[in-house]
Amino acid sequence: MSRVSVNVERFMAAPAREVAGYLLDFRNVREWMVGVEDVRRTSDNAYRLVVKTPIGRLEPAADVVESGLDRIRWVYTSAVEGDGEVDVSGSSSGCTVRYRGDFSVRGRILGRAAKTAGMENFAHRQGERSLERLKHLMEAGRYR
Repeated sequence: MSRVSVNVERFMAAPAREVAGYLLDFRNVREWMVGVEDVRRTSDNAYRLVVKTPIGRLEPAADVVESGLDRIRWVYTSAVEGDGEVDVSGSSSGCTVRYRGDFSVRGRILGRAAKTAGMENFAHRQGERSLERLKHLMEAGRYR
């Protein structure tokens, strides 16, 4: 499977500081990222995810490599190759959240299955749905 790149952004009528604070705890990815069924912390900055995909459940490991005031960035270290990041930029009326993911499934057979199952379109839809879910959580104050 060739690499899939996803770039999505959404404006949210919520304070940037609160949105960023929520996103910087990587364990919260289960609450807002569509398809993520579980997140387990395996060490200080390492996590194991369970993700439902068109080719079945994948369990990629992810290392958080950057966590700052308004950005979190991670790299996948198994099952999936690639990385992702979320940036938050504030304005007087809320904030804009940008999600970027770049990945491919490891293994020739899984890569073919992913291509056949339409993984690229799936990833784009999931990115859009994820930021819509995050927007709803943030604007409704359901993250507290």
